[in-house]
Amino acid sequence: MKRYVCILSGLAFAIVLMNYSFVSADAAKGQAIFNDAKVGNCKTCHDTGDKKKVGPGLKGVTDRQPKEWLQKWLADPQAVWDANDEHVQDLKKRMNKVDKPKTAMKPAIKLTPEQVADVIDFLGTLK
Repeated sequence: MKRYVCILSGLAFAIVLMNYSFVSADAAKGQAIFNDAKVGNCKTCHDTGDKKKVGPGLKGVTDRQPKEWLQKWLADPQAVWDANDEHVQDLKKRMNKVDKPKTAMKPAIKLTPEQVADVIDFLGTLK
């Protein structure tokens, strides 16, 4: 019985370590995308703290917005803006952009789903 407990404990520990290393790698890639003017170009308009620049500060954004919404937003900001869901309406109010027909949010290039996931993992570190 003791042997099985040790084996199961070791497996659980290995799984936790594997997941932690994957998240860290994705967050590092996401940070690189965030800072790269030729890819995400996010840092031009967004602060990683609370400070508003052209866009809002992104500290705690993953606590304010669901991951699924962030995925759609980063993949196609204008389509999400046009859909005008509750999250967009809140964003428009906070940014004083209620009457704006277009969003200023424009990554340097269209991000792949993997890049979007990496950026979201990075944003999750901004607490």
